[in-house]
Amino acid sequence: MIRISIILISVLVFSGCVSKSGVTPASESSDDEYSRVQREMCEKVMCQYNVRVKLKTKDGTTFEQTFDMMPVVQEEGVMVVAGQTVYFEADVENSYLINLKLVSAVTNPDKTVTAKFEQMDDGGMMLSLRNPFDKHLRIKMGIMPLDKEELYATSSCPVIAKGGSFEMWPYPIFQVWLGAPRLLSEGENMGCVE
Repeated sequence: MIRISIILISVLVFSGCVSKSGVTPASESSDDEYSRVQREMCEKVMCQYNVRVKLKTKDGTTFEQTFDMMPVVQEEGVMVVAGQTVYFEADVENSYLINLKLVSAVTNPDKTVTAKFEQMDDGGMMLSLRNPFDKHLRIKMGIMPLDKEELYATSSCPVIAKGGSFEMWPYPIFQVWLGAPRLLSEGENMGCVE
């Protein structure tokens, strides 16, 4: 299950940067408070800076926003925003991926997971994952559709050992959460589950 703290952080980042009207908060004090909260958050988790998101909406208009900072790698998992490719290294302990670390490129191919999240020409979304490990990888996923301000659990299929997988949705999604990554044991269920 996706931890409530992760949902709150995601909602804080998204709703704090964009109001319902799509305008950045106007008052200097709210900007200062928001910046302070962001800085404190990025001292605890790994963030990316100047993240630009551009998506075609359901009605054919364009959502476009640049965010000063976004949490990406946290203890419990990784957040991937539309238009991003994220590389993160991990160690394995008791089948779980731990010590997740955001990296700018694949320099340790035996321990770097790649997640690419992009919008397709028809407006739908595709997440491609690359698993460097010698066992299949199960990831619990949550998505935040562009027109919502919270994460929703979604089903996902295991990423094959030393291979890749694709997940697709037929509508615009702002971000996807990749949580509780774990390597499957021999003979464990390979079904697509929530």
